[in-house]
Amino acid sequence: MQIDIVGEDPVTQTIIERLLTDYRTDITIKNRLPARGGQIRNLAPLYNKLGTPVFLLTDLDTHHCPPTLIADWFKKDPISKPFLFRIAQEEAETWLMADREGFSHWLGVAQNLIPNPKRLDRRKPIHEIICPIKPSLYMMTKIAVHSPKKELKAALTPVKGASKGPGYNSVLTPFIHSNWDIENARANSYSLNKTIERLLDFTV
Repeated sequence: MQIDIVGEDPVTQTIIERLLTDYRTDITIKNRLPARGGQIRNLAPLYNKLGTPVFLLTDLDTHHCPPTLIADWFKKDPISKPFLFRIAQEEAETWLMADREGFSHWLGVAQNLIPNPKRLDRRKPIHEIICPIKPSLYMMTKIAVHSPKKELKAALTPVKGASKGPGYNSVLTPFIHSNWDIENARANSYSLNKTIERLLDFTV
């Protein structure tokens, strides 16, 4: 099977690639379709009606929960079978930090700098890494700044006026390809675990 992948940045697209590599070797990527957040919102309903396999990963961002985002984006249209639409809580970067041992070792920082998974539902075992601020910003300004690895620290720490570090994508994408332990991460992230389960069952 061939599938188009949609993510707003290289990090998100590389996460999709890694998930396919680890869990669905029978699926190959046909096209990589970059789209920023606002574009993804507008394009998602079109991909939903396309009728060909598409894997789109987006962030929950300011929405309260995935059902509210889905209702906002798709209104009353159901998600079609060929459209693998997944939402990371709260950003895809939380899936990387969910591998707390691997991510802290990669940066060379204490594991306790990375938030512990928090239970989000008293009735269900739903755990996620929840940061007090935007997760990617927390990762850069509260975790990476403590790294003794000068190249990683410089790449991830934003300079004045920038929203991301100058080498953000160039250092995180190799981590995703080679260092990210997805099995460790999925134990700390309900949204990642559900994405893997959905991917394993995906057919068209």
